Amino acid sequence: MDFNLSLQAYLIFMHMRKLNFAVLFTVLASGFLMVPGRSMAQEQEKAFDRNHCFDLYVGDIYYTPKSKNVKTSSKVLDVIASVVSGEFTEDHDGYADAVTSQIVKGLASAFRFKVYDRMFDENSDNGEYALTIDGNVASITTTAKTVTHEKKEKDGKVKKTTTEEYRAVILFTLTLKDLNGNVINSNTFSVESNESSSSWFGSRQKALERAISYVPGYVARYYDEVYPLTADIIEVGADRNNKQKEVYIDLGYSHGVYVDLTFGVYQITYINGRTSRHYLGRIRVKEIQGPDVSYCKVVSGGKDIKKCLDNGTELLIISRH
Repeated sequence: MDFNLSLQAYLIFMHMRKLNFAVLFTVLASGFLMVPGRSMAQEQEKAFDRNHCFDLYVGDIYYTPKSKNVKTSSKVLDVIASVVSGEFTEDHDGYADAVTSQIVKGLASAFRFKVYDRMFDENSDNGEYALTIDGNVASITTTAKTVTHEKKEKDGKVKKTTTEEYRAVILFTLTLKDLNGNVINSNTFSVESNESSSSWFGSRQKALERAISYVPGYVARYYDEVYPLTADIIEVGADRNNKQKEVYIDLGYSHGVYVDLTFGVYQITYINGRTSRHYLGRIRVKEIQGPDVSYCKVVSGGKDIKKCLDNGTELLIISRH
């Protein structure tokens, strides 16, 4: 089940009820908006811009590492385990502020968040599309291992040297809420310094700096999936061999769109009052031509996309990293 559709359906329902529109929506437990014959995008446009920006108020993000006395039931077992694996783990409390700062940076980079590092003020702020977020950083650790290197000298002797190598892992949880304190979304992030099992670093500091540098990207990508941008094709470009090659969409620099951002293209159908989507392919932004216009290349699925465009079939186009 698509969480994004579920949440958007809920928000639409609450907004329409607040404004006393004479339209009744039924939100099922499954999260789909049940309006036979109408698309989710159409219902969103009745209430607000489908790509509306949320005011996000950042609360406390605490550093709450686990007790150093509860690694296992026995300190002796901890030492034995480290000796057997050859790896030793160390906590780094001093980097908590840096991690928190990077988390906020990631939130501010998400397409549809406008971040405020303060509490919501009902007397001065517009709470219609306001959310709050808080969380905790559970651990900032590095793991060290000793590596033995062998090098054969010219005289045939083997020279052995040992070095220490490091990797870092940062664990944190963010919880998104509405202004009434109801939890909308909660996610635990695990950010590692090494992109593969073989990429270790020559110092603890380098490993920590690399992991911390990854934090904004992890956060922004996650919330861009929870709250993606949706686009419409406003003009078709070139086609070749019965395949669509170029399209223009109604998003531009005012939406935070950037060159090489990709969108998934889905065909929308309705089955007994339910919305179904079928993946067709991808398009990629190649040139941003205005606040709400971008030129895109069709990366895949050109044949199916052209067929749907020629037939006037409803499409759903969602941003993806």
